[in-house]
Amino acid sequence: MNNDENLLQRIRGVIVGGAIGDAMGMPTELWTQHMINQTFENGIQKLIGSIHNPNLMARDMQAGEITDDTINTLLIIDTITASKGDLNVDQYIQKLTEWTENSELSAYVSGPSTLKALEQIKQGVPISETGRFGTTNGASMKIAPVGIISDYNDMNRLVENVYQICLPTHNTGIAIAGASAVAAIISYVTEGGDDLDTIWDIAYEAIDMGMRKGYDLPGPSLKYRIESAKEIVENNNLSGAKEKLYDQIGTGVETVETIPSVLAVVTMAAGRPMEAAKISASLGGDTDTIGAISAAICGGMNQQFDQTAVDQIERVNNLYFNDIAKEILYYSPYYSK
Repeated sequence: MNNDENLLQRIRGVIVGGAIGDAMGMPTELWTQHMINQTFENGIQKLIGSIHNPNLMARDMQAGEITDDTINTLLIIDTITASKGDLNVDQYIQKLTEWTENSELSAYVSGPSTLKALEQIKQGVPISETGRFGTTNGASMKIAPVGIISDYNDMNRLVENVYQICLPTHNTGIAIAGASAVAAIISYVTEGGDDLDTIWDIAYEAIDMGMRKGYDLPGPSLKYRIESAKEIVENNNLSGAKEKLYDQIGTGVETVETIPSVLAVVTMAAGRPMEAAKISASLGGDTDTIGAISAAICGGMNQQFDQTAVDQIERVNNLYFNDIAKEILYYSPYYSK
């Protein structure tokens, strides 16, 4: 394959990985790690449908069905391609609002920061204000397309691109920093990078720049949590690391919990997307989002997927991953224009 064909496969890997991590983590979303361990002897090993969860409103989703993590990612890809490579935040909000209002699934899977911001936008609040308290991982979960069209070697511009997407729903330093880390790593693996130590270093650099954007709210240090997560991974086996991540770092919806856990999962999975999806689905907490981000990163590094799972996700959600990847390929800074 030539360079552009390899690039296409890496972009497709990011998109496929995100969808697989999302769909595999969907059934255990907001379960405790103890609940998962008691219900699944060996954790989640394949795509399954939704299961009754007392921590979530009742929902009936079939095996392989994606949630808002992938749906928002696809909406941003649609926005980028419709704008011929530009980031049009107004168009994205329009697409997101239409989906939220017209999808029966939206009420069951949409995040709190996004729903609150959309309601304020409807009331006429300017988008410079609607995201001022958005600290959750709703920014990071959908940011992969921004990484695909940005160059991590130009970190200032990459972070500015991230900021534009975060502005209406997650206009806080912590959310922008977390999303910047994800976008920069996606850019790195899209270019062809696959060194696990480098991924942690890129995250630190992006976080430093991202924290300069948005509203500054009190909270724990994202970099400190990441350093702690790295120590956990380095000093424990898989079972022990999962337990300590859940207990000490957290695996919930807040950015300060999600991003350290994502980096830890990528390392524990050794860059393998199917393994990242399985680990995330069995971790507890926001399993679908941690799975979507970590498996997307791994999918850029390693395109070895369970083809049966890929086919099932495409069929259930009426998706065509090859076509989606080709649409955004032309706007990658690594494409031979």
